[in-house]
Amino acid sequence: MTAPLWACFALSGASALGLELLWLRSAGLVLGTTAATAAAVVAGYFAGLAAGAWLARGGSDRPVRRYALLELGVAAGAVLSCLAFRALAADAAQRALGAVGTAGRVAVVALIVVPVTAALGATLPTLCQALAAPSLVGRRGGALYALNTLGGAVGVAAMGFGLPAALGVTASYVATAAVSALAGLVALAIGDAPPATPRAVSATSPSSARGVWLVAGGAGFVGMSLEILWVTLFAQVLHNSVYSFAAVSLVFLLALAAGAELSAVLLRRVDPARLAAAGLLLAGVATIAGVWTFVSLTGGLRYVGVQTSLAQYLVRIVGLAALTAGPATLASGLVLPALWAAFGERERAARPVGALTGANLVGGAAGALAAAFVVLPWLGLRAGFLLAAVVSLVLAAVVADDDRRLRRLAYAGLVLAVVADPGRAPLTYLNSGETVRVIQESAAGIVSVVDTGDDRQLRLDNYYVLGGSAAERNERRQGLLPLLLHPAPRRVVFIGMATGVSASAATALNVDDLTVIEVVPDVAALARTQFGQWNAGLLDRPDVRLVLDDGRRYLAGTGARFDVVVSDLFIPWHASAGNLYSLDMYRTAARRLADGGLFVQWLPLYQLSREEFEVIARTFLAAFPHVTLWRNDFYPNRPVLGLVGSQRPLRVDLERVGARLAGLPAWGRDSLLAAPRAIGMLYVADLSSRADALPAGPVTRDDRPVLEFLAPRLTRTSADGDKDWLRGAALADYTEALAARLAGADEPVLPPTGEMAEARRAGAALFRYAIAATSGDAARADALMREVGRLVPDVIASAEREAPAAELADVRRSLGRLRSEQERLRQQLQSMEQRLGTKPAAAGDRR
Repeated sequence: MTAPLWACFALSGASALGLELLWLRSAGLVLGTTAATAAAVVAGYFAGLAAGAWLARGGSDRPVRRYALLELGVAAGAVLSCLAFRALAADAAQRALGAVGTAGRVAVVALIVVPVTAALGATLPTLCQALAAPSLVGRRGGALYALNTLGGAVGVAAMGFGLPAALGVTASYVATAAVSALAGLVALAIGDAPPATPRAVSATSPSSARGVWLVAGGAGFVGMSLEILWVTLFAQVLHNSVYSFAAVSLVFLLALAAGAELSAVLLRRVDPARLAAAGLLLAGVATIAGVWTFVSLTGGLRYVGVQTSLAQYLVRIVGLAALTAGPATLASGLVLPALWAAFGERERAARPVGALTGANLVGGAAGALAAAFVVLPWLGLRAGFLLAAVVSLVLAAVVADDDRRLRRLAYAGLVLAVVADPGRAPLTYLNSGETVRVIQESAAGIVSVVDTGDDRQLRLDNYYVLGGSAAERNERRQGLLPLLLHPAPRRVVFIGMATGVSASAATALNVDDLTVIEVVPDVAALARTQFGQWNAGLLDRPDVRLVLDDGRRYLAGTGARFDVVVSDLFIPWHASAGNLYSLDMYRTAARRLADGGLFVQWLPLYQLSREEFEVIARTFLAAFPHVTLWRNDFYPNRPVLGLVGSQRPLRVDLERVGARLAGLPAWGRDSLLAAPRAIGMLYVADLSSRADALPAGPVTRDDRPVLEFLAPRLTRTSADGDKDWLRGAALADYTEALAARLAGADEPVLPPTGEMAEARRAGAALFRYAIAATSGDAARADALMREVGRLVPDVIASAEREAPAAELADVRRSLGRLRSEQERLRQQLQSMEQRLGTKPAAAGDRR
């Protein structure tokens, strides 16, 4: 009757890893979706497991019954943790947590997570006692560990590939609880066999028990540190969706499970200490080799993009991870079962498993914190790999003890690690003519400032371009337009700072109280030192408040009310970005608006399909009774549109807009908005004017994160692997059909005059002009240009007076130079695609 217990332990692994991912998601809403949150949750998770394993080392007279009760406790804890996190995400709880600071919030989360993980940590030594004689602790324990880890891979796959979107987050918590409860009930039904007479066995450890504990702890420290370092390295080349993270995690788990099972097999004929030493030795050497293999397979950290489908992309990710991080992880899996066997025990298998697993997990918790807060910011990613390899090789030499051959191999590995120093590996990929001005590393990512020749770009993780000097006018317009739509903004907040150019529009308009929020501290630091000349020294002004936090958590925790809240264009498929597009986020923002306040969500249409855009728009409409849609620019291949939400109808006072435009300083003027009437060219439609403006469909919520799982799926692909983004002719057709469908509805946004109607038609014609100019249709482009000039001659005249022809991202470029500029960019893009075999991430992307 022991076979079902093995199956129960596989279920336990699925529940444990599923819970970890659910806790990471829920903790992000309480602590903020930051690198510190992830590190704190992982460290707390491992610390709880360690405590449980250590407490269970004494064993039990009825181990199967204890195991059953532990699983039932986990099931209850999973449900209670879900309820606790939901309560903590409420605004009132967030304000209370804000008073205790970050440390207090982390402590509260620890109180939720640690008791449950302690019960999980106690399951392995307890079940090992029931299923493994002391003499077989390495072999049986290794097999159990492998099976549990394999179950964990199933849990990660379920949570990473769509269960929260399909069932909902709350239902996913219930599902994990049900899995643990099933394991507990089955074990309770099986019960304990009559106790056997303990058979004494001798220890085979070449060193003291304390020495083996230290090695176990060191191995855990290195293993967890390496996992964080590898995830950071993969982030430099992947699109970093929930799917890519799950794919990389699966490789780690499968390799670890394979290593543990291999250890169980090899322990039949290999000395435990030698096997542990060999595992550490191979892990150290494979780490160095893996880094250079990664560099080689990615062509020096080139972008690994989707070519045909999500499934094909995930296969490529799994292959890349298996060939680079896989060997070292597999070798690491050999170590712990071998140490269990080397420890030795005279009575119960629970003692070596509990003691050494506890030490290993304590090391893992310390490794997670050290990698995130010490190694990455102080030593850097590449030095971190070298340090991890060196520590692993030193541990191998310690465990080898009297085995001179293994010790010599460990020393040779140290020499190899120094010679093949990963510090010489590239940290970022540069195109021809590009140079790096500065790079800063942290657990939040690798932030760089790159000169391209005619542009200075701020990049996160190699390919996410957060903004640049060449896009100064477009970026500032993302701040200028929302502020002009409000009659007199006094208190304003920007979520997502990037270069700071967008937020600088508030200082140009003399806003009294400006708050800018940035989740990545290094981004804010480089915006100050590298982009001050474009953001008008934003962060050096006494009237500007910088908040280094998750924007959503800040809004939930503050009691302040704002006239305008501007949310940056965040990459919709990026892991955790769904939190910023959810109904819960928008309702939180609505509660933070002052009377007559506006919330603006900018959208990168070049990263959204029509389906995804409508999910966001429906979600926005569910939070705000009045919603209008606006353009930010007229670029066909990189269009940016914004949703503007308010509690009462939006009415634009053109006379007041003109006065405020006239008062702008020279550096803050926008050639496109040189004349008040130009606002009409940016206006698309009032989505709240008719209930059927958008087709029925899902909205994205915290409990049902539809967008996060929908956006990365490339189910409609063209021959070159690109998605059917809502841009170019598709966007023109869509917006014109939308405007036609809403024609005749009451739209109080702009004065109902002929001039405003002409301005709206001019905006549509200008976008069509850009499409024609880009595609090389000169005749149609000329005709559309004449149409624009006929409809808004005053806007064109104002733009020509305000903007010299050499300026980038202004109307004059759109009208006179767009064709040649777009052709040049298209040729560069095609050349890059030929070299990369895929699409590079586009400029202007956000997390």
